[in-house]
Amino acid sequence: MRFFLNKTEQEKINRLLETSDYNDEVATFLNHNVINENFIDEFTKVCEIKKLDINDYLSDHYYQSVHSNTKSKGYELKIEHYRPYQCFLYDDITVDEDDYFLIKNHVGYFTSDYPYLTIQKDHIIWMSLIPHEINTMKKAAHSISKQLYVLGLGLGYYPSLLSAQVDKITIIEKDPMVIALFKQNILPQLDYKEKYEIVQADAYKYAHALNINTDVFCDLWHNEHDGLEPYLKLKKILKNHPHVHYWIEESLIAAIRHLLINLIEEELYHTGEFNYQNEKSLEDHIINQFHHHFLNYEVKTYDDIKKILQTKYLKDLASELY
Repeated sequence: MRFFLNKTEQEKINRLLETSDYNDEVATFLNHNVINENFIDEFTKVCEIKKLDINDYLSDHYYQSVHSNTKSKGYELKIEHYRPYQCFLYDDITVDEDDYFLIKNHVGYFTSDYPYLTIQKDHIIWMSLIPHEINTMKKAAHSISKQLYVLGLGLGYYPSLLSAQVDKITIIEKDPMVIALFKQNILPQLDYKEKYEIVQADAYKYAHALNINTDVFCDLWHNEHDGLEPYLKLKKILKNHPHVHYWIEESLIAAIRHLLINLIEEELYHTGEFNYQNEKSLEDHIINQFHHHFLNYEVKTYDDIKKILQTKYLKDLASELY
C-alpha cells in the first residue's frame, strides 16, 4: 500500500487500529472467562448482556423432537448443560462499518438450566444444539429450489429447517461414524426423513461437481477459528455459484478483516521487518496475499481503507485468498 495521508485522515486510521485492538480485548475476555451470576456486573463493563427467554429455544421443533444418548468408538451423542446465569454467545457477531468496524458480540444467559444435544469425539464437543447454532442457522435458512445440498452433516439441524419445502436434501459428510450416529439415532426422529440422502465423500471434491445453479449450504467448521481454511477453499471452488450460503460468514469475514488491518498497521508504520514471501501459517499466507493484491493501492483518506474493509468487498475478495 502507498499512503498519502494528512494528519486528520491518519488519526481516523489510528481510530480504526484502536477499535481493532478493542475488539481483540473483548474477544479475549469472552474466551477466557467462565461467566456466572457473580460476574455479570463485571461482564457488562465490556459487552452488552441479555437475559434470554429459554422457552424460545425449548419450543424449537427439532429440539423437542430429537433426543438421544449413545456412544460408539470414541463418538457419542451426549446431553450437556448451560447452567443458570452462565453467559454465552447466542448469535453471530455484527459489525458496525460506520463506527470503525466495531464488533458487537451478542451475549446472553438463561436463569434456569438449559440441556442441549451434542456430538462429541473423545469427549471434545464437535457439534451442539445451542442457541448460537439455532439462531445462526435459522438466519441462514432461505427460500430455495426443490433440491438442497449441505456440505457437513453435524446434527442435521439446518436441513431440518428446510425439509418441508424441498423435494430432496443431499448431505455430504466425510466421517462414517458421524453418518452412522445420525442415521441410527437422529434421522428416525426427523420429519420428512425420506427426503434425506447422506453421501460419504470429501466435500471439496464433491463441490467441484455441483451444478452452478445448485442451492448449497456450507458448514464444515466449528467456529471462525477452525473455519477460515475450509471457508476460503469453498469460496474459491464455488466462486461462480450464486446460491451458496456459509455458516457464520460474518465472523469469518471479521477474522479476514482483522488480518488486513494488521497489514495496514504494518505497512503504515513499518513496525518491523516483514518478509512477505515466507509463510508459516494460513494467516501468514492471507496477509501475504493482501500485501501483493494491494501493493500499488493508494490510500489518501480513511475512506480508501474503509472501502476495502467492507463485508461485501471482502466476500468477493475471499475467493482469491486461498
